Amino acid sequence: MPVNQHKGITLSGQEKPAVRVALVAGEASGDRLAADLVRSVQDKHQGVTFFGMGGQAMRSAGVRIDQDFAGLSVVGILEALWHYRRLRAVLEGMKRLISKERPDLLVLVDYAEFNLRLAEFAKSIGLKVLFYVSPQIWAWRPSRIHRMVGRIDGMAVLFPFEVSYYQAVGIPVRYVGNPLLDDVKPSADVPALRASFGLVTDNKNESLLGLFPGSRESEWRRHMPLLIPVAQELAKHGVKSVVSVAPTLAIDLQEQAERYPTIHWIKGRSIDLMASCDALVVASGTATLEAGLLQRPMVVVYRLSWLSYRLLRVFVRVKDIALVNIVAGHRVVQELVQSDFTVTRVKAETKRLLFDSSYKEKMVQELAAVRQSLGQGGASDRLADWVLELTQPQRDPS
Repeated sequence: MPVNQHKGITLSGQEKPAVRVALVAGEASGDRLAADLVRSVQDKHQGVTFFGMGGQAMRSAGVRIDQDFAGLSVVGILEALWHYRRLRAVLEGMKRLISKERPDLLVLVDYAEFNLRLAEFAKSIGLKVLFYVSPQIWAWRPSRIHRMVGRIDGMAVLFPFEVSYYQAVGIPVRYVGNPLLDDVKPSADVPALRASFGLVTDNKNESLLGLFPGSRESEWRRHMPLLIPVAQELAKHGVKSVVSVAPTLAIDLQEQAERYPTIHWIKGRSIDLMASCDALVVASGTATLEAGLLQRPMVVVYRLSWLSYRLLRVFVRVKDIALVNIVAGHRVVQELVQSDFTVTRVKAETKRLLFDSSYKEKMVQELAAVRQSLGQGGASDRLADWVLELTQPQRDPS
């Protein structure tokens, strides 16, 4: 009987080797998406193992984490340069890992600049590459799409309008849907959720404002000094504020509670916390779409370093940055970015969200339309089918 040295080929009478998939996620949102994908793949086919770069969500789903992404998530040109040496070292480490392990498929989840470089290397050594979550070429630096031609075997997009961009340059593309439609589901009704967080109050007129400063350390540093005074001021008007602390952040909740006793601090369970609140202040990113799917009135905020902001504005092609506004095609929620992000303006907008019922109701209706425009759930399930298709030649050759 001839000996077959190619990994993944099954010979008669030999045990069929497991399919091995490398996953790379660089921040909390990608970590959750990757974990959902792993569970969907395993539901369909037990003979698939996963390894790579990620966080606790992927680890809990059974992925072997060779590189934790803690501290790697940065936004802004200057911020990326500041962390360049570490990012470069991690990139080189991931190149060595996939070169040594030779997975049947490399799945890159968001984290565009890092993952596009890893995709280029992976194709140079003959690996199949599937990219999940399109880089926002429709928003800024559209020329990046040419770096993907010939370097990825598939682009899985979350929004229908993204398909045409990749079809135009011959990149295999599929609209798999938005996984948030499956993920953004509160675990209980509002009274039960508030009770579980210890946010029950005897004052029926007291409103609950949720502050979501972002999952990155740089976002926390830039946003919280502005959000804390907002919370302290609104407390005088019968508003209870609660801060969402991302699991990726090393924040001492007890210390925060002692320093700011009128503010509540909750780590994790961000979806349940959003659903508990009457209105939200949300840092631009995936969280704005999560809040939109929950139909929670919000104001979107963001700050970068002055120079990073000026440099990025040269490349940005869209008027709005919040995903809910981009999907809607017009401004549904207010955006307070850079110099517009002030204590005074955030406080004024949150008061409207909490106390102007007609303003609030109109926003809720428009957010409902955003949710409807995204269609049905099942994104992870459809993506799992594509993963198995791309690994099929190794699993079951003709």
